[in-house]
Amino acid sequence: MTSQHQLVQSYDIVASQWRAKIEGLGYAAAYRWMVEICGIQSEHVNVIDIGCGTGDFSRALIEVAGPPNCLTLLDPAEQMVRTATRSLIHIAPRLKPLVAKLEDKPQQRHDVILCAHVIEHFADLGAALSLLKSYLAPDGTLLLVVSKPHWCNWIIWTRWRHRWVRPTRMLDLFAQAGLSCEWDASFPAGPPSRSSHAYLVKHL
Repeated sequence: MTSQHQLVQSYDIVASQWRAKIEGLGYAAAYRWMVEICGIQSEHVNVIDIGCGTGDFSRALIEVAGPPNCLTLLDPAEQMVRTATRSLIHIAPRLKPLVAKLEDKPQQRHDVILCAHVIEHFADLGAALSLLKSYLAPDGTLLLVVSKPHWCNWIIWTRWRHRWVRPTRMLDLFAQAGLSCEWDASFPAGPPSRSSHAYLVKHL
């Protein structure tokens, strides 16, 4: 797997083109679908987008459910955080950009966590889920997107050296981490339907 330092450098390099790529491949639409079908309510809640990239998952949340009380953007890639901040500053009244790693201690727990294609870069998936759990409020909701087995992920792997996980394996990992998967589904169309799987997760 690519070292975290190399991974951060790679994401910083592509930050200026990342949002257009996410839109073009249909991931932004997939995130909007996920927020809508899960019935997420964002009013009066604190949200964190972990591994925010250019803020596309956060934008989907705001477009479907409105701006949250507070939105934290967390990513170790500085240019990604800067790009996300510029993109969202006018539609998210209370925005907190944070250049940090998932492993850094959370300053608070959050009502909603958005996390797309992050844990695939961890050697220990269980440890990654435990870290996500530490950010989640007792009654909070985690919207998680994880790469799943499909030949197209081999193409993505050549650049990003990520892993992919079968949904059945993810359900086992949730249980081991003290988390409950309340809903999961494949995305309905396009590359996301082939490359990724969606989960709504809460504390046990």
